[in-house]
Amino acid sequence: MHLLLICPSWGRRCGIASYTRNLRGGFSTLGVTSDVATHPKTIGTYLAERAYDGILLQHEYSLYYFNLVQVLRLLEPVASPLIITMHNTDQSGWMGAQHLFLFRSRARFVVHSEVARRNLLSGAVRPARSSLAVIPMGCPDYRAQFGDRSQTRAELGLPDGRFVVGFFGFAARHKNIPNIVEAVRKVPDALGYISATPHPVNPRAVDHIYVACGLSRGDPMRNAVDNVILVHEPVPDEDLGRYQHAVDLIVLPYSEHGTSVSTSMMAHEAIAARQAVVTTRAVYFADLSDEVLKIPDPRPDTIAAAIRLLRNNSGEREALVERAARYVEENAWDRTAERYLNLLMKPNWEG
Repeated sequence: MHLLLICPSWGRRCGIASYTRNLRGGFSTLGVTSDVATHPKTIGTYLAERAYDGILLQHEYSLYYFNLVQVLRLLEPVASPLIITMHNTDQSGWMGAQHLFLFRSRARFVVHSEVARRNLLSGAVRPARSSLAVIPMGCPDYRAQFGDRSQTRAELGLPDGRFVVGFFGFAARHKNIPNIVEAVRKVPDALGYISATPHPVNPRAVDHIYVACGLSRGDPMRNAVDNVILVHEPVPDEDLGRYQHAVDLIVLPYSEHGTSVSTSMMAHEAIAARQAVVTTRAVYFADLSDEVLKIPDPRPDTIAAAIRLLRNNSGEREALVERAARYVEENAWDRTAERYLNLLMKPNWEG
């Protein structure tokens, strides 16, 4: 079986590209090969060269700002089954306008949560219920990365025996990273390790952390203030699992952001690192339940209370890790790939 995957951001630091790479790895585990096309010209070239058993298009509104109609026209006459994975859903403005073209196509659609499914079906322009499926976000197996935890801590400048609270991901205001900094400063015997990478679209979000906390950014890549270490170098993919495993607790205190409904890939990366994870009840974590500790709001006092609770209760941390491990196994990337294959082979593609 050979598939065509379409991902405009392929090869860049981007969550959609990471999803595509991981999904492709899942297919490879199952013996399924694939090509990746990035723009209309390469899509046309691949389609002219061979027939595919299925086409999977990775959709995020901004990735198709200029050429969505062109891409869909290329795919419409092709006999191969087509699945469009909508990594976020939004009914507003120009994003909702894309639905006029998307849902007129012959495709089936995938979202990552029931909340996203309900959001799509609530719109004035919506897909047929029979053409919309939920496939949860996949999870990596990081265990082969872990290695010697003490050695990784030494590499990161983290002392053994200290309770370390971590954050990993792109910097963005809705992630409330300054609140993590302030929360950790309220727990002096803990240590914060904040790996906040500048986003290519909004690199100034890192500066906002320092401004919001009243801190000076002396070094562009690494600064230590009180009991918090702030790091801004991108984490290599091959190190993300072991870096996250080296801390004791990962905090993701996101707020709602606009009207978009999407799923946090970083939350799934975090639970795959076999460490306890704290999130808010924001829509980004709607697909997770007792695999994480959900706090009611992202205020520093609320985050600090969660840090103290889990620092003082190793049994609760272990229970979170155990439940998360079951979720990770159930949603490993090869199982995610298998769900796509089952959808591709489902009959009645006319919807």
